[in-house]
Amino acid sequence: MPFAAVFLRGSGRLRRTALLALLLLSAAVPPAQADPLRVRHALAQQQSAAEITYELEVLQLLLDKTQASHGPYRLEGSAPMTQNRAFLQLVAGEVDLISSMTSREREVQGLPLRVCLYRGLQGVRLPLMLSNRREELDAAGATQPPRALHNGQVADWPDTAVLAHNGWQVDRLPRLGQFGELLRRRRLDFVSLGVLEAYPIAGTRHEVVVGERWAIAYPSAFYFFVSPTRPELAERLRIGWDRALADGSFEALFEQRLGAQLRRARLEQRHWWRLENPALPASTPLADARLWHPLVRARLLKPGP
Repeated sequence: MPFAAVFLRGSGRLRRTALLALLLLSAAVPPAQADPLRVRHALAQQQSAAEITYELEVLQLLLDKTQASHGPYRLEGSAPMTQNRAFLQLVAGEVDLISSMTSREREVQGLPLRVCLYRGLQGVRLPLMLSNRREELDAAGATQPPRALHNGQVADWPDTAVLAHNGWQVDRLPRLGQFGELLRRRRLDFVSLGVLEAYPIAGTRHEVVVGERWAIAYPSAFYFFVSPTRPELAERLRIGWDRALADGSFEALFEQRLGAQLRRARLEQRHWWRLENPALPASTPLADARLWHPLVRARLLKPGP
């Protein structure tokens, strides 16, 4: 007679014995491992799917913080793409996570995780220029806003709209890679890039240097955005952010990876030309001191000229 039939039809003692045998048998069989959470990402920093960048390290930190409670994960990087295309793929569910400066429009397209990856410093923009023009352009921006100079910006970056809104001359570029040649041909005077990307990018271009005396600055936030089709991923990463902020591990990673670049920029010695950011959502948590670098809090988030 099958074992199940014995269990159902036997005496009470026999049923108890059979039940005990079933429990022992089930305990001897290891539980199936949960499938790893699949995360398809297209991070702004990525140059190749295998590259370990700062943004990828932050993503790994958040997922590691939740691995004990939520299970294993598997990351899959995609090829580099424009920001507009990345958001289209995010909305369609073709990628699960991207990184970008926020705006009201972008917070409708994706699920924003409202902790700035760069602690507000992507809104501090340094000018990149030809080395033989640095003295001229440093002087031009040291005492008055150099808004009439030709400033190159990638067309689909939110920075482009911010600069135009504030009356700055903006030359829209289809992609960043061509700016070195445009500087040499005097089609551009400078390009402005985030303080934590300016020096690495200048170092890859012949005769291009970073200006030393001024910066353009406006309140901004650079987030992870999750596809609307993956709310469970967004929730897991929110929990990861809570844990990484509480135990100081995010700030430690920021300092380890970006501290030297930040000190090199000597932001305290520069004049900051403060601009309005009309696209900044009202939901941006500007009052949460944990999320912003002290210089950003002091110079951009407090009232003043």
